[in-house]
Amino acid sequence: MITLSSIQGYIALSQIEKSACTKVLWFTIWNIFFANVLSGSALYRVNVFLEPKNIPSVLAVAVPGQASFFIAYVVTSGWTSTSSELFRLIPFICSSIKRVFCGEADHHSEVPSIPYHSEIPQIVFFGLLGITYFFLAPLILPFLLVYYSLGYIVYRNQLLNVYSPKFETGGKFWPIMHVSTIFSLLLMHIIAIGIFGLKKLPLASGLMVPLPVLTIIFNSYCQRRFLPMFKAYSAESLIKKDRDDENDPTMADFHDKLASAYQDPVLMPIQYSGSNRTEFQILSVSCSDAIGGGR
Repeated sequence: MITLSSIQGYIALSQIEKSACTKVLWFTIWNIFFANVLSGSALYRVNVFLEPKNIPSVLAVAVPGQASFFIAYVVTSGWTSTSSELFRLIPFICSSIKRVFCGEADHHSEVPSIPYHSEIPQIVFFGLLGITYFFLAPLILPFLLVYYSLGYIVYRNQLLNVYSPKFETGGKFWPIMHVSTIFSLLLMHIIAIGIFGLKKLPLASGLMVPLPVLTIIFNSYCQRRFLPMFKAYSAESLIKKDRDDENDPTMADFHDKLASAYQDPVLMPIQYSGSNRTEFQILSVSCSDAIGGGR
């Protein structure tokens, strides 16, 4: 996904990470949740969403049947990935191979960066499972509680002692968390409406109908009220950064180098080597003789 985001045209590393995080998240939701819930051909899965009136009933029948699978998925994938994150065996093996076969003696001193595009989608996806199944299969909640408790301990240690961020996110990943949470709530509401409809409880289904509307209204309010804060840095942060730069003694040299940091290749003088200069002189003399002979 990092490669796809780079091909997409993003330049900054933060933009590439954010785009890759979004792609991995929705791919995970579709490939793991809906692919297992809506078991069947790809055409069948698409046809389900082409008939919106049948979506609640289809999800109400299919989602509860996969509760045991997702409980096992939390245990096998969630707990295992969190434990492996603490030991970091795969990065250690790759680093050892590079030192032995590639001759990178100082490769072990490289500090890894935070893999936002792989860690955030997994954490958000388990949150979706918890919101979706908390009233269908409450047994999944203790397993999720263990996962998030273990993840808090492990990732707190990793963020403090292992990872070194390459850029300041500025909270730009928080809108992804918010949108995924809103999506999880809407999905839970739709499943609940379908279940109450199958159980012939029209009053309960009717009381559930306003909840998706209120959730969408709340999301619209948050988009207008808080989203601009994540698109641009606050004035307080910019002022603090300017004051830090004013007190930095190396900024004078930095500003002096800015004038010659980039030069348009078209405007730069052509540099010839010794052999190229001789060939250029011979070519110039030949052209001059040819022009003189023509006259």
